[in-house]
Amino acid sequence: MFHLPKNAFRGFILLAFLLTLACSDGEIARDFEVDLFDGSTFRLSEQNSEHVVVINFWYPSCAPCREEMPEFQRASEILEEEDITFLGLFVPLGFDTEHAAREFVEELGLTFDFATDRQQAISTAYGIEFFPTTWFIDRGGRVAATHSGALDVERITAEVKTLLDE
Repeated sequence: MFHLPKNAFRGFILLAFLLTLACSDGEIARDFEVDLFDGSTFRLSEQNSEHVVVINFWYPSCAPCREEMPEFQRASEILEEEDITFLGLFVPLGFDTEHAAREFVEELGLTFDFATDRQQAISTAYGIEFFPTTWFIDRGGRVAATHSGALDVERITAEVKTLLDE
């Protein structure tokens, strides 16, 4: 008879639990609240009824993350008159710190919202495995699309415009 070691069983249960927390396209996105870099608070459920929400999971030493941030800035500028909220959610991995993330945001002159995913709670609940990963959430709070890897301004604006036209 095959027996799993106790720690393996616990790890399996934890993984199964976390997978049930993750959302897939068409499901309601899990609510969360974070403190933004500017000191205000962002709560996903407060945005959903009026805004399309784009959440980008990133960290400063991630080369594709660094590459795509100017694209998100351009998209936020193009769509600034629309009912959309962009959130750059810094995930503290490895040696990256919130201080490094704030410096990066300032260095690039990024003007959309940023926050820290403390203890990687949100990225874990959302099942984020690769960086950058972007979630597009419609006004009803449903996950409309997810993308792993760097996006360009055309792809970002096309995804958002599809949601704005619904």
